[in-house]
Amino acid sequence: KRKRRDQLAVECSKGIVAEVPQHLCQRYKMHSRACYKRLGQKLHRLAAVFRAKSSSRPLRTAHAAARGVHSSPPWPNTRPVTSVVEDGPLNRAGPVTSPGELMQLLARKKESIQDDYAGRKVNEHAVFTNSEISLKHVNVYGFDFDYTLIHYTQELHRLIYEVARDRLVGMLNYPTAIKGISYNPNFAIRGLHCDITKGFLMKIDAYNQIQLSSVYRGHAPVSPDEVAEHYGGTHVPMHVTDNLPTGSEWKLTQFLDLFSMPEATLLADIVEYLLGHGIPFDPEYLYEDVQTTVQEVHNLGDIHTAIASDLERYVERTPRIPVYLNRLKGAKKKLFMITNSPYWFVNKGMTHAMQSPDWRDLFDVVIVGARKPSFYSEANRPFRLLNSDAMTASWSRVTELVPGKVYQQGNVNDFIGMTGWKGSQVLYFGDHVFSDLADPSIQHSWKTGAIIPELEVEIRRATSPEFQEHLAKMLALEKLLQEHQGYGYTNPELVVVLDHWRQERKNAKRFLKETHNKRFGSVFRTEKNPTYFTRRLATFANLYMSSLDSLMNYSLDYTFIPRRGSLPHEPDLNFDL
Repeated sequence: KRKRRDQLAVECSKGIVAEVPQHLCQRYKMHSRACYKRLGQKLHRLAAVFRAKSSSRPLRTAHAAARGVHSSPPWPNTRPVTSVVEDGPLNRAGPVTSPGELMQLLARKKESIQDDYAGRKVNEHAVFTNSEISLKHVNVYGFDFDYTLIHYTQELHRLIYEVARDRLVGMLNYPTAIKGISYNPNFAIRGLHCDITKGFLMKIDAYNQIQLSSVYRGHAPVSPDEVAEHYGGTHVPMHVTDNLPTGSEWKLTQFLDLFSMPEATLLADIVEYLLGHGIPFDPEYLYEDVQTTVQEVHNLGDIHTAIASDLERYVERTPRIPVYLNRLKGAKKKLFMITNSPYWFVNKGMTHAMQSPDWRDLFDVVIVGARKPSFYSEANRPFRLLNSDAMTASWSRVTELVPGKVYQQGNVNDFIGMTGWKGSQVLYFGDHVFSDLADPSIQHSWKTGAIIPELEVEIRRATSPEFQEHLAKMLALEKLLQEHQGYGYTNPELVVVLDHWRQERKNAKRFLKETHNKRFGSVFRTEKNPTYFTRRLATFANLYMSSLDSLMNYSLDYTFIPRRGSLPHEPDLNFDL
């Protein structure tokens, strides 16, 4: 029975058997054809080791051959094993002689990749970790307010866009026709960089490389030749992306939170309008006008007033977040809030979210108007006690932070000194990777968690059947193109097939990118690498998730362990099994 099973597995891995009848799967206790295929591949590796032993070949090299690794031979003039599969027109590692063989290779490679990942899903409500962290050692939980304890709808972004747009026309004499431009919520993504002096929006990867297919002036893509002409290549110096003061002519800024999406979109829309109507402008002045106007919209309180007057329209319901906070409180954890928002607005939002005016009973410390990131860097800003009824600040010096009271301004050094909460016992959550999380993690050794609402949608798109099919096709094409590029095919028919593969690869890459965003693709990755945003996320956040209530799926002593990945020089092993 075992012999018949193993024979069927080998035939399956070679493609001799296309389908396995259900009754055979049940008889041999195998779940699918993919199970047979993996068993067949294992048998091939064992056979390679056996053959190597029989020929007195060192076991280390045989194992490497079984993994497909081309190790250097231990002595000269010894040919390393390049394939553990028996020679045949479709299995050998050498050149082919007909277009039909190439197409069969592609079909089998794509099927192999799809089988490997068949049925694998990612829970869009999971918590993901960049570094190992045990909740058992966390005694203090801190929270930002906006996009952390409460989430907003797209209607808020539309409101910010429209109020800022109208102020540009009314206060700064921008063309009246700009008021007719509508907000496009699908234009920009979080993490884009803006070249202030050139008016470009661009996507940069974790290695500071500009993504040539994601550079836009207004709504129009900038050609790769023009990008190279402006920047002398595609690499952005590290001191530029990290905003270090070096006197460089580069002026880049990054849109790091969801509140910046209306700003990025408005900037691109006005650039497009001015270019389309032949109106000369300085991109740097335009950026300053848009950035200042959007900041005024937030600071003047118009947005807060609009939200507070229609909470159902602008605030999403997140009923599990109050449950999670009560769970922490019931476990005797300490809770605090540090937010830049004013108290009257926080009180309105939290009362709505918690369905209770007694929400402050959940928190040991509440700090509003904190002015992050200055809260973490300016040691001479004292706390002030806020009269929550009269909305006035006390003139008395604050020497302790008392539960049930509300404080404003302050600084992190006094906060740590008054509470004694410091180091890795603190886990703080926020949505802004830099303003909320950078200094706490780097300067004060707090554990940090990033709330990234877009994560849920990205996971859903990336695990769709259409996306996975195109991904398998692209990976199969890349693997085969890499294998066959060195054979110097002169047969015109083979050359045509390879050229067709290159075009299909381009089409697959375009589909994968545009699945997330037509112009800029995924928030988290470029074609091959993480984005610069993801690099910052990995640097400043131990955990990240789409919503705070994702933590409801884990116990309070759960240990998050990051996935081990393969480096370029390591065997390409899949640890996500």
